[in-house]
Amino acid sequence: MSNLDERMGLAVEWLERNQFSDGAGGAGWGWVHDVPPNPQNTAEVVCALTAAGLSVPRADEVLRLVRRTMMVPAWAGEGEFTGSIDIAWRLRALQCLGVGFVDPDVRGCIDALIREQDTETGGYRMSGDTGPISITATATAMHALAPFIGSGEQIAQATVRGVGFLVQTMLSDDVRVEPVYAAAQVVTVLARPEYSSLGGRRARRASELAIERILEGIADDNDCNEEEPYQRGEVAHTWRHLSLHLAVGALLSADPDLIFHPTVRTALTEMFDLQEMAPQHAAHGGFRTSPKGFVTSYATKLAVESMTYVRAAIVETVNPGRIFDIICRFQGAHHTDGNAVAGWGKRRLVINSYAGLAAFAVCAVAAITVAVVVALFRTKIGDVAARALLVWSTGYFALGALAWLVSRFPTVSAARIAAGVFAGFTAVVLPIVTFMFP
Repeated sequence: MSNLDERMGLAVEWLERNQFSDGAGGAGWGWVHDVPPNPQNTAEVVCALTAAGLSVPRADEVLRLVRRTMMVPAWAGEGEFTGSIDIAWRLRALQCLGVGFVDPDVRGCIDALIREQDTETGGYRMSGDTGPISITATATAMHALAPFIGSGEQIAQATVRGVGFLVQTMLSDDVRVEPVYAAAQVVTVLARPEYSSLGGRRARRASELAIERILEGIADDNDCNEEEPYQRGEVAHTWRHLSLHLAVGALLSADPDLIFHPTVRTALTEMFDLQEMAPQHAAHGGFRTSPKGFVTSYATKLAVESMTYVRAAIVETVNPGRIFDIICRFQGAHHTDGNAVAGWGKRRLVINSYAGLAAFAVCAVAAITVAVVVALFRTKIGDVAARALLVWSTGYFALGALAWLVSRFPTVSAARIAAGVFAGFTAVVLPIVTFMFP
C-alpha cells in the first residue's frame, strides 16, 4: 500500500503542477501542458480526484471553467464543447464539485442529455446529430445521469434505455464492443450500484462477456491504445483511448478479486511502468500514454482512477492468511506445493511432486507394456513396426519423467529440465532402442 500511495501522490502532484489558469477566471487542465485548459479535460481530472477521495485544487476556479462550453481562447473551431460527450463530462464534474440538482447548469446538462439520446437505440453520438452511435458517449452519459436517477421519470427512462443499449450491444456481439476500451466502458457502467439491478441476468451476462473480452485483449495486444474518430462541428477529431489504463480500472471495479488474476497483475505492472519516476524529470509523477508516448493529463487521470480501484481491491480482498499463502508459494517454494509443469495460452497444468511421481509411474507402466508387447509379437509385426512402437513407448517414459522432475525441483527452470530430458533420451535411449534389433 505504501508504494501505491506514493505513486498516487506523485500523480496528484503532477496534476497540481500542470493546472493552469485560462486567463478568464477559470483554471483546469488540457490534454497536455501546452494545450489551454478546457471543460472536458478538466472535468475528467475532477472526477478522478473525487473518486480517489482527494480535494480538487483551486476548486472555485475549476468550477468556473467547467460551467463554460467554450475554451478560452478558442482554437480554430476546436474551442466549443457542446457535444453529448462534453455535456456528460461537464455534468459529472458539476456533481463531483457539489453542485446540486436545482442548479441551472446541472438542469441544462440533464435536459440536453435527455434530448440528445437516440430515440431508436437509446445510445448517444459523440457530438451532433450525425455519425455512429458511440459506446464511449453512451457510457459517459450513463455515468453522468446515475446520481440523478431518482430525480425524475425522464432521467430514469433515459438510463434504462442507455443501459439496455450497452447490454444489447455486448450480448449481440456488436462490432462496436470489440475494442478493449469499449468493453471496459460497458463494464464500468454495469458495475455501478445504480445499474446493478437493471437488466437482471442479461446485464450480468453482458458484464461477464465484457470482462472476458478485456482479459483476452490485454493479454494478446502489445499496444492497447485504440482510436475512435468523430466529428465535433466541422472539425474532425480522433479520441485516443488508453485501453490499458481503462482495462485495469474496469476489471477491478467489477470484481476486486481479479487483482489476483495473472493477466491483471501483468497489466497493472505495465501501467505502473508508464509513470515517470525519475525525480529530475520535468514530468515526474505523470503517466505516459505508452512506453514512448507523452505524459498527459488524460493518462494520469486514468491511472489515478485505476489506482483508486486497486487500493479498494487490496482493502477488500487482501487478508493476512492470503498474503501468507502467496509468500509461501513464491518465496518458500516446496515440491509438495502445486507447480506449473506445462501451459498453453492462459491455462496452466499445476501438480505437486507426488502427482508428478504418480504420472511418471503410469507413463512407465505404459512404456513397459508397449515394450513387452513388441518383444512378444516382434516376428508378427516386423522390425520396422517394432522399432517404431519402442520409440513411441520411450515418449511415454520421457513425458512422465519430465512431469515428475519439474514438479520435484520447483526452483529449477522447467526449460532446463526439459532440455536435459530431451538431450538424455535423444543421445542415449533412442539410439539403443532404434538399433537394438539386428
